[in-house]
Amino acid sequence: MGGIGKTTLAQLVYNDVRVKLHFDLQAWVCVSVEFDVLRITQKLYGSIISQSCCMTELDLLQVKLKELLTEKKFLLVLDDVWNENNVDWDLLKPPFESGARGSQIIVTSRNEGVSSVMGTLASHRLMQMSEEDCWLLFAKHAFKNADVPSSNPSLEVIGRQIVRKCKGLPLAAKSLGGLLRSEVSMRKWENVLKSDLWDLSDRERNILPALWLSYHHLPSHLKRCFAYCSIFPKGYEFKRSELVLLWMAEDLLQPKSKKMLEEVGEDYFDILISRLYQVNFVLGWKKKSRSTVSKTRHFSFMKTSDHGFEKFEALHRARHLRTFLPFRPYSPHQYFPMSNKVLYDLLPMLQYLRVLNLSDYNIKELPGSISNLKHLRHLDLSRSSIENLPDTLCSLCNLQTLVLRNCGVISKLPSHFGRLINLRHLDVRGTNLEKMPPNMGKLKDLQLLTDFILDKQSGYNIAELKELQNLHGTLRISGLHNIVHVENALEANMRDKKYLNELVLKWGDDIEDSQKDREVLGKLKPHANLKELVILFYGGTRFPDWLGDESFSNLAYVRLSDCKFCCFLPPLGQLPSLRTLWIQRLNEVVSIGAEFYGSNSNGVLKPFRSLKELRIMNMMEWREWYHIGGNIGEGGMFPNLCGLHVSNCPKLTEILPLDKLPKLEWLELWNLKSFSGSLSQESHCPKILSLSRLEIWGCPNFVCFPSYGRINAPKLVDMDIRTCVKFRSLPEQMHTFAPSLQHLTIRSCSQLESFPQGGLPPALGSLEFHCSKRLFASRTQWVLPRLSSLRKLMIRFEECEVVEDSFPEEGTLPTTLTYLSISNIPNVMKINGKELKRLVSLEDLTILDCPKLRCLPEEGLPSSLSRLRIGGCPLLGEQCQRDKGEDWSKISHIPHITVDGYDI
Repeated sequence: MGGIGKTTLAQLVYNDVRVKLHFDLQAWVCVSVEFDVLRITQKLYGSIISQSCCMTELDLLQVKLKELLTEKKFLLVLDDVWNENNVDWDLLKPPFESGARGSQIIVTSRNEGVSSVMGTLASHRLMQMSEEDCWLLFAKHAFKNADVPSSNPSLEVIGRQIVRKCKGLPLAAKSLGGLLRSEVSMRKWENVLKSDLWDLSDRERNILPALWLSYHHLPSHLKRCFAYCSIFPKGYEFKRSELVLLWMAEDLLQPKSKKMLEEVGEDYFDILISRLYQVNFVLGWKKKSRSTVSKTRHFSFMKTSDHGFEKFEALHRARHLRTFLPFRPYSPHQYFPMSNKVLYDLLPMLQYLRVLNLSDYNIKELPGSISNLKHLRHLDLSRSSIENLPDTLCSLCNLQTLVLRNCGVISKLPSHFGRLINLRHLDVRGTNLEKMPPNMGKLKDLQLLTDFILDKQSGYNIAELKELQNLHGTLRISGLHNIVHVENALEANMRDKKYLNELVLKWGDDIEDSQKDREVLGKLKPHANLKELVILFYGGTRFPDWLGDESFSNLAYVRLSDCKFCCFLPPLGQLPSLRTLWIQRLNEVVSIGAEFYGSNSNGVLKPFRSLKELRIMNMMEWREWYHIGGNIGEGGMFPNLCGLHVSNCPKLTEILPLDKLPKLEWLELWNLKSFSGSLSQESHCPKILSLSRLEIWGCPNFVCFPSYGRINAPKLVDMDIRTCVKFRSLPEQMHTFAPSLQHLTIRSCSQLESFPQGGLPPALGSLEFHCSKRLFASRTQWVLPRLSSLRKLMIRFEECEVVEDSFPEEGTLPTTLTYLSISNIPNVMKINGKELKRLVSLEDLTILDCPKLRCLPEEGLPSSLSRLRIGGCPLLGEQCQRDKGEDWSKISHIPHITVDGYDI
């Protein structure tokens, strides 16, 4: 039954914090009616890697997905499944079989038969809500104030009658509650109660009557916008900005005196989401009659490799077509063919087109006859192979939106581009444009201009920006080194562009005039409303005074990169809203100190009072980082800093004292050749009360933790130390001072002598370490069996030939282990079966790079084992061959066995 809450319940489980902590990976796919194995696999893979998946070979894709899921405890949700074909399910599920024990798949479906095909557990059948619960849900959405129902008993009486008609379906109750929210007219409530839509026949009830009512009572202008959305495929993830531009192109937005059309569209979108956020569209392809085609106004379809003329021939009769909108499948980087006959003969005939989308098509040019499309408002050529635009494009006087995003070949725009006086959105991100055309200043309605490029001949053109006062979003100005006269930069009038959120200023690699660059940047001072600022390849030796001025009260993100002649950082400490700061490749900066923190008028405010994340990278000459005391009070210079990353700064010897960073949650120190490990100003054990993650990688002079080798970090969960060749010891009394530690990784630290006295923290659940000669010599002090929470143990031996004959020694491993990996023991000949048999919870065993290991133990392996991986063990691998090896009988019961990367 639709609307009963299946998806909502699955979402509650999926998003629960406890569930997220329990599983290594999570992924969610809306399957819907068409059970497309390739699409579902693409979506699962893309959900896990957090980006779109472009692979179209199912076999290769399943191999990749299997690699991601192997040894991982995962939770997958397949939402809204209709298919009962077990062949399709068998084709989809092979990658899932590689996951760790405890992995789960949740399936939601209206169809009981799906459960029998896909399920291994009894299905959970949701029942309708009680009438009282349904009323409470309805009232929550219908009344802003919870007391309103009792203060208006007439509305409550009608409301309870409406709820009775919802028949216990939460979606119906929420939808109607949202429809009547803040509505005090009894007549409106009675109209809903007595509507004929409640009496739809069963055949007509593909959509809940409550949802019909929500639509029926929308204002007419919102109905039109909502109806337009039906051209999108089911499950489509709407982007507000994208949909608003299409509504605007179709004249569906009603202008308001004090609002731009884009803002009106955003309001429409928000209202529809609040009222109809659970409505799904069902689109079906049917053969259209000739008369139907002739009346068609909007044409949308899914792109395929077959886009010959025959597919679109019927559009010859759709002379009043307004929308040509293809959708790409789940392969975002694929080019699709487009017949020249369609491009040159058909499309120019559709003279009423308002929206033309040719994104992802392998077309190199547009026909000159595109000028026939006098009504065209929206042209999208993104990710196409377009090389140039015809001059006739500039006669499209109604064009509002031109999208050239990621058209990597196009290098110039038509010379008469300034004639497109109604253009509001120009997206040229990811293009190869070398310069902007003349007369850009005539495009005074521009709301979005993603890039403005200057070359040596057009450096003066920056003055064209003067008239573009309505720019919103992000503006990237590149080629600033090509400005000849400094005054041209002032003419750009950046300080009056109050709607810009982000400004990117980019010079070139070759610095010709450092003083000119400084003056240019000084005259490009933006409006104080700016939220993000990026400066790249700036050639000045100092930054101008405005950078760091506390009047920039909205500036939340700053990135300074490749400013290779700057000797000092700007006074960014006084920016009141700065939350994220990136500094990289400022190679003349030797020290960071008072000039960085700045001063304010009253001398009391703490520097960087809002900063949450600080990253400093690739600073080749940076040696010293000074902190300041004085009257700034507890919390030092960074009272709210949560994350600090410092990397590839070879001359830096120490960082700020961590006990002066009271809110620090994570610290990453990578490739600091001179860093010696001073993390505290005090001689006593430093208190780092908020720190939960610590990474120290590639710091060859880091020997040990300071202050008697102790670190008081009660919330520390994850510690990772790698390639610190002089690192000698972990913090003393870790079991006391880092009681919450759950994950500890130590790699390539050959001087580590022992684990801390008193043992490792009792909460430790995962331990990975490279075992050197020194560490192996102290193995009797490891006391790993005391770690009652340890589930995952990975030991790799480095330059350690002392391990002979048998490993592991008896009594050295905790019986709680579920995963054990042993690798790189050159002399070991056999596995201690008695010790392994003690591991009654072991599910996953990995043995790697043990060339002399001949066989598995006579005692066999733990019966709990579900996965065995062997690699780089040629003698043992031979013994474990399926049906032939002498050890096959010892492992044949194990479900998943891999030898040298191959499943057997």
